[in-house]
Amino acid sequence: MKRTLRLVVTALAFLLICVGSVAAAPYDENRPKVGQKARDFEIQGFKLSDLKGRKNLVMVFYRGHF
Repeated sequence: MKRTLRLVVTALAFLLICVGSVAAAPYDENRPKVGQKARDFEIQGFKLSDLKGRKNLVMVFYRGHF
């Protein structure tokens, strides 16, 4: 009985933490929309505008480390 109660309390605490973190995430109205052209940027000597009209480019952004 105590084990079941502890499991339920742990699951509810985890659920509350997950819901709270999603609700606290800020909404950025300036973020790019799906299908919108990316703004020009430069990283480590690579410039996005250098590829304009020459090649297709797929950008993938990861939210964390693996």
